[in-house]
Amino acid sequence: MLSIAICDDQNIHLSIVRKALESYLDEKKLEADIHGYTSADALLSFIEEGNQCDVAILDICIPDMLGTDLAKEVRRLSPRTSIIFLSVSRDYAVEAFALGAVHYVLKPFSDSEFFEAMDRALVRNEKEKKLLLSLGNGIVESVDINTISYIESVAYRREVHTDTAVYEETRQTLHSLHERLEELSPGQFIQPYRGYIVNQDAIRTIMPDKIILHDGTAIIIKRGDFRRIRENFFSWTFNKK
Repeated sequence: MLSIAICDDQNIHLSIVRKALESYLDEKKLEADIHGYTSADALLSFIEEGNQCDVAILDICIPDMLGTDLAKEVRRLSPRTSIIFLSVSRDYAVEAFALGAVHYVLKPFSDSEFFEAMDRALVRNEKEKKLLLSLGNGIVESVDINTISYIESVAYRREVHTDTAVYEETRQTLHSLHERLEELSPGQFIQPYRGYIVNQDAIRTIMPDKIILHDGTAIIIKRGDFRRIRENFFSWTFNKK
């Protein structure tokens, strides 16, 4: 089930957005938990507690925090949340889209305008691809593959490093994990050295002897593989664009 949060300091506007959202969900035959907040702190507390937030619908002018600043905090806590901005002015549109918002809706809005924004938010959400990890004791974790920076084989376990956590996969081999990732997103993940899988989207620099990731992690390259890895990276980046 989807989890959608609305943040607007005026209850009347919260009600208007909730009504539009309920109409949208009814038309699309979707189910969602809708959470309404009148302050930025309340919304951030909800996410900080570990709650899922697939879509955040944010008013630009909130007394305790500008909507664009709130969006930055939401993204920090929940990088995969789709963000829609609501505003009576176009003044913040450029900044909003620079933050990766899926839509910027002017108030008052029509159903068609709001529905278009929600369509974009859910299309982005559907693009996420999940890898199931076995963490032991019967626990299974679903991880968005785009949040994975690299996987390292350590002794008899695989450490899956993501944007927000490190998971210990206890059952699948490195080879089987790479096969599954290749099925989900062909070409995105490479093995630059024995015992490692690297997400090419996480690469910052490729050097003759190692790869540097955006978080600063250095991973050694197999001798003689520099050109091949560099060409793979160029090809992946170009084709993705």
